[in-house]
Amino acid sequence: METPKPLVHLVTDEETKGKAKELFEKIKSSTGKVPKWMRVMANCEDVLVGFFTLFKSIMDDAPADKLLKWKVAYRVSEINKCEFCVSVSKMALKDLGIADEEIAQLDKISDEKEKVAIKYAEASTEHAYNIDPEIFAKMKENFTDDQIVEITSVVGLFSFINRFNDSLGVLPDVD
Repeated sequence: METPKPLVHLVTDEETKGKAKELFEKIKSSTGKVPKWMRVMANCEDVLVGFFTLFKSIMDDAPADKLLKWKVAYRVSEINKCEFCVSVSKMALKDLGIADEEIAQLDKISDEKEKVAIKYAEASTEHAYNIDPEIFAKMKENFTDDQIVEITSVVGLFSFINRFNDSLGVLPDVD
């Protein structure tokens, strides 16, 4: 079974130019292929380059732990029902050493810091305008302000890419 194509053009390697071309080459040399979402986003080079820069700065390993950020990304993508991002974040978690069983049990995390971050991510995704002050107080107890800003940025980043992929029909590849 073939994965449906996105609703807009998938930019080919030959069609890229400037910074988008450099980005495609860098991604291909490190992972072997350019992901569909990047080929879709390359229809607007400024958006692709800006998003990729933001993605790298948020998802690196500081100030919040990279594994925690990918758990937050996975949970946000689940809430938003973005098949593509659930698939990508699940692969990232596996690459970081997390088993399928643990991924499926993210709502039963025993680590207090992770539990608080996931609860905050859920609240930020579902009703950011009305987060329970107790949840935020627990965030302040467990994380520094720069970590809270970064965790909140993961929520925003994945909410954006979830909407982008879903709106433009970017789905995970079917094997």
